[in-house]
Amino acid sequence: MKKVTIISIDGGGIRGIIPGTILALIEKKLQDQLSGPDARLVDYIDFVAGTSTGGILGCGMLVPDPNNPSKPKYTMAEVVELYLQNGQEIFSNPISQKVRTLYGLKDEKFSNSNLKKALREYFGDTLLSQLIRPCLFTSYDIENRKAKFFKHGKARENEADDFYVRDLSLATSAAPTYFETALIQSKSAESFPLIDGGVFANNPAMCAYAEVRKCIFGDIANPTSKDMLMLSIGTGSVKKPIPYKKAKNFGMVEWIKPLIDVMMSGNSETVSHQLEWLFDAGNNNEGYIRLEPEIGNANSDLADATPKNMAALKRAGEQFVKKNEAKIDELVKTLIENKS
Repeated sequence: MKKVTIISIDGGGIRGIIPGTILALIEKKLQDQLSGPDARLVDYIDFVAGTSTGGILGCGMLVPDPNNPSKPKYTMAEVVELYLQNGQEIFSNPISQKVRTLYGLKDEKFSNSNLKKALREYFGDTLLSQLIRPCLFTSYDIENRKAKFFKHGKARENEADDFYVRDLSLATSAAPTYFETALIQSKSAESFPLIDGGVFANNPAMCAYAEVRKCIFGDIANPTSKDMLMLSIGTGSVKKPIPYKKAKNFGMVEWIKPLIDVMMSGNSETVSHQLEWLFDAGNNNEGYIRLEPEIGNANSDLADATPKNMAALKRAGEQFVKKNEAKIDELVKTLIENKS
């Protein structure tokens, strides 16, 4: 029986290169098996969710080709190039910025001007309502103090819920202490002050599950876990211990960086645990696939966009696929069979 296929991508800054590379290699395997360079991963997907860097990757998958609006504009390999070509500029931190911000203590660590430039180049004036698949991306409204979900379905129904993709991408990735709060407008000109959705849903897979439950996909209405095939991808497992002897005397400044890591990994692990039980309850153990690649030799810092580290992140994605080739091949086989 056909399953509703879902891709969910975690947040993680420049580490988005890892899941992006994995998805690009999955797409390449689909092309090889189908003997067709025009095959795209999104052709086999019904719903996409993402937080922060995962939101940017998800939007990149779904931007329509101007010449064929039902097909994606970019291959997954081209989406990854957004990071490889622009990462160093996006996370540039000249000495003038360091002095002005007191090394990130007085103001955000990075200017978002280069990020805005890259997003405009890739996404242009594409609107959320124009993306080629149902989707959900996360952010947080700091004035109304509530989660803000960018939903394709709502955007198609109401201009108040429709946004430029470049703007929602800026909002979902506006990580506190790294980038300034994004002030963006809907198509109806309503303003929203938003920060990175990773503050509450670094792993957006449960958000995706809840949204999909309300949707209709062909003959499948309001699918439950038994009707779903969900691929949830992390941005690199980070298990750096925080020694008690040091942490017991941490103040606010010392806790900032490790606390971000704890919040990200803790949320991702909790959501994955919950979904394992949900799919188990639906007698569909194989329907939930969590890929949690290792970081390898790369630096886990969300903002280390040096050419050396970006290359290491790309290798980490490639090595994950190589080490798990049987699992990835089985996934590709399942995607093809599910579509047919």
